[in-house]
Amino acid sequence: MRTIIIGISYIFLAIISLPLYLVELVVRAINPMAAARFAQAFVRGVFNYCMFVSGCKKEIVGLDRIPQEGPVMYAANHRGFYDIILAYATTPKQTAFISKKEIKSFPVIAQWMYLLNCQFMDRDDIKQSLQVILSAIDLVKKGYSIYIAPEGTRNASEELLEFKEGSMKIALKGKCPIVPVCLHGTEEILENVLPWIHRGKIRIEYGQPIYPDQLDPETRKHLGQYVRAQVEEMYQKGKSSMN
Repeated sequence: MRTIIIGISYIFLAIISLPLYLVELVVRAINPMAAARFAQAFVRGVFNYCMFVSGCKKEIVGLDRIPQEGPVMYAANHRGFYDIILAYATTPKQTAFISKKEIKSFPVIAQWMYLLNCQFMDRDDIKQSLQVILSAIDLVKKGYSIYIAPEGTRNASEELLEFKEGSMKIALKGKCPIVPVCLHGTEEILENVLPWIHRGKIRIEYGQPIYPDQLDPETRKHLGQYVRAQVEEMYQKGKSSMN
């Protein structure tokens, strides 16, 4: 039943989105940040509804740890599709997400992501991936936060994959803090129970911010490894709350 309701809601979203796209494009031409704020507020509402209908019991930890001033780079582990839904619904700052290029093929979702200044990365194209990183750095300099999963792909194992060092350039070149993000349980809502949506507990934790300019040169050189260690520690500690 949950899957059917989500399917019907998706169709309804496609219908009401058409006039909103036009409004967004007009506002975007005048004030891009205002357009992005409206888009994020709308998407946040849609995704909270989606989690409610899906039977998700949310646990949100550490929002108060996110710096109030200026943009940040969120660096998260990646468990499943509901990572995106939970993160969009909780990030307090104006945020552009970096997503895999395949998401561009999803009607409605792709258009809203465009309005949120999201970037689509082709993991098999090094040149294109570099351009996405450069675009993300430019967005940070304009005041947007960036959300990225440095593992580069969904990881269903109990140990995090290597964090791509290239993704850390967003914070290094954009001169912004990194907020480690840890997700639990999102794969149990969809990926592990395909083709149906199952209810369950999902958890997102925002860690203490990392300021690259305050780290020693050797740590900055292996910043991805350092950030991964923080997220890994959060992941292992957070397991107990999922029982």
